[in-house]
Parts: sequence; C-alpha cells; structure tokens
Amino acid sequence: MKRLPYLIQLVILLCMISCHKRIGSDAELAIADSLIHEVRTNRSNHPTMSALQNCQRAIDLLPNNDTASLSRKEKLYIEMGNLFAKQLLYDEAIDRFHLAYGCAAELKDTIIMIDAYKCVGDMYRKKHNLGEAIHFYDLAEQLAIQSSAEKPRISLALRLAAAFMEDGKLDLATEFLPPAPYEVEAVDNDLYNYVMWHVYSITNRENKDSSEYYLQKMSESPDIYYRKYAVDNEHIAAIAGGDYKKASWTNHQKTRLEREKSDSFREEALESLNSMYQTLSIERQNASLQERNQQIKFYAMIAVMLLVLVVAVSAIVVYRIINNRIQLEHTKTMTIRDADIYQHLLSTSKVMSETEQHEAWELINTVYPDFLPTLQKLGVEKEQDLKVCLLLKMGFKPSRIAALVSRSDSAIANTRARMYKKVFGKDGKAEDWDNFIISL
Repeated sequence: MKRLPYLIQLVILLCMISCHKRIGSDAELAIADSLIHEVRTNRSNHPTMSALQNCQRAIDLLPNNDTASLSRKEKLYIEMGNLFAKQLLYDEAIDRFHLAYGCAAELKDTIIMIDAYKCVGDMYRKKHNLGEAIHFYDLAEQLAIQSSAEKPRISLALRLAAAFMEDGKLDLATEFLPPAPYEVEAVDNDLYNYVMWHVYSITNRENKDSSEYYLQKMSESPDIYYRKYAVDNEHIAAIAGGDYKKASWTNHQKTRLEREKSDSFREEALESLNSMYQTLSIERQNASLQERNQQIKFYAMIAVMLLVLVVAVSAIVVYRIINNRIQLEHTKTMTIRDADIYQHLLSTSKVMSETEQHEAWELINTVYPDFLPTLQKLGVEKEQDLKVCLLLKMGFKPSRIAALVSRSDSAIANTRARMYKKVFGKDGKAEDWDNFIISL
C-alpha cells in the first residue's frame, strides 16, 4: 500500500507519453486526409505540380507502416504516378507505381497490385519500350488470374493487344483481344478506341466508316499520346488521298502536339519538379525542427515532473526516516523514564549508591548498547565522569545530577566542559557536552 502512490504516478506518466504519441499520430493522419481530399476534389482545375506537392506532403505525414498509413500511401502513389504521366515524366511515374505496388503487396491488396503493374506497363508502352510493357501487363494478368479478378482481365487483354499491335505482331494481338461482347471501363475508352481502330484499319478487316469513327474518337482524347497517334494517321491518310489542305492542317496539329510533347516541355516539368522537391525539403526540415522543439518541450516537462516526483519521494523518505528516529528516540526515552530506577533516582534525596548505579547502567546498556563502549573509546574513563554521562543520558538535569553525585552545580558544569575539551580538542560549553551525550 505504501508504494501505491508511486505506481499511480508512474502509470499517469506512461499514459501521458502514450497519449502524446497517439494525439500526434491522429493529427498527422487528419492533415494527410485533408490533403488527399484536396487533391481528389480539385483534379480538373488544380495545377499538377501543386497536386504533386500535396501528395508528397501527405506521404511525408504518414511515416508509419501500419495498415491505415499503407492504405493511404498506395492510393497516393497511384495518384502521383498519374500526375507524373500527365506531365510526360514517365520514369518518375514508373517509380511511383512501383512504390504503390510495394504498399499493396504488404497489404495483400491484389486489385491495387494489378492496377500498379498495369500502370507501369502503360508508362513503358508510352516510352515505346514494348518488351517491358508486355512483361508488366503479363505480370498483372497473372495476378488477375490467381485472384479470379475478371474485370481487370478485359483491360489487360486490351493492353496486351495494343502492345503487340504496336510491336507489329498482329497475330498475337488478335489472339489477345477479348471475345465480344465485353464492357470497357471509362478509363479505358481511349485504349478501346485505339485497339478498335487497329482492328478495322490494319488487321485485314477494312471498314472505313468504323476506322474513321474510332480515329475521330482518338483525336478527341484528353491523352496527348492518343491525340498524336490520331493526327499522325490522319496526316498520312490526307497525303495518300491527295487532300493537301487537310494534310496542311494535320501537319499544323502535329507541330503543336510535338511542341506539347517536346523535350522543352519535359524540361520545364522537371524544373518545376526540382523546385517542388526543394520546397518540400525546406518544409520537411522546418517540420522536423518544430517536431524536435515540441519533443524537447514535452520531454522537458516530463523531466520537470520526474524531478518534482523525485524531490517529493525524497522528502517523504527523509521525513519518514527522521520521524522514525524521533519515534524510536521517544520510545527509548519513555522506556528509561518508566523504569523503576529512574523514578527512584528522580525522587530520592540521597546520593546514588553503587547498587543504584549498577541498575542504572544495566538500563542504559539495554536501551543504548553502544553508549558505554563509545564513551570508553573517546577516553572517558573516570568513574565520576562516567556517572555524570550516565545521568545525562537518563535525562536528568545538571542540578539533579549534582545532588545524586554529591557535587556542586559549578563542579558538574566544569566536569562537562572539561570532557568536551578532552574529546573535541577545543573549548566548549557544558551544554555542548550535554547535546553530544544525548545524540549518542
């Protein structure tokens, strides 16, 4: 029961530390969620670099690899990959899709794993690295087969067909085309138009109306990759058909799209990206400094509390030790004063006899067993001196001691002062010796 207050204080301290960490973690998750919401709700009118910045900030706020953080990270990496692809920064996009795959693998989220590898394949196809594109499409398809995910398989089949078509392997492309009828997700509309254009214009299934329909759909795509492909084919067809007016128009469109897809456009995006990373690095350093300052303040508060706790405990311990000593001394004093020999010496008018002296020494030796040996070590050996010391230890006043040993008050005072000088080697009052004797 005596240790209960200390245990309660320790539990409170541990709870404070735990709550501090928990509150910090919850606050970071809340800020990250607000940044994610801002990116998702402002896709159409939000600047790409600003959106990337918010995504990276959100990721930096999710340092832990718990389920909640990983779930957010995988979606953020997919979002960043798509934003990088929009800026034609395909290598950076591939890196983010691989990171998304890593998070999804830890969470065993097969759908995101398939989506991540599908996106990696898309980036390699847009870089015209068709071998790598087919490799990642194939990995994504194997994951879809293993997880019995039917919906992604149509999307992957379209991608494999497109990659084989671009690689000139029309037989394989035809083989990978999913059997009709099938539903295409909205995000794959451009890819579907692209594949169907190949079907009706290249794979020996000439159908001019259908071919032109899907070519027109591609020219309206928000993705520059498909718009450029459509304009290239329109330009070739216009030259082949002798329609030089249309050829001139399509050539102008090609120039515009080439400028949009040029290295200078990519360099500007990279410069913006480097600027973004520098800004984020400065923000991260400032956030780290603020967090460190908060930690210093928090741990300083804990240190002060611990110091107060140590001082309080020390004060309690010292108080108890002193109190125990006082109680022990009081008990010893009462033992002496309750003894018959003390009461007799207190009331008698005679000088203390040897028998009484012997009884008194027996009492003192019982209560203070080290008293006599200590006096002897200090060189107090005279019988008269020992008597005075004995009666002082029993609590008698100097005037009563003088009566019991048949000496004057002044003689007793001189004896006490002389013993003090002998033991301590310096002059002292008789009261100084009395205090010393009581302390033994």
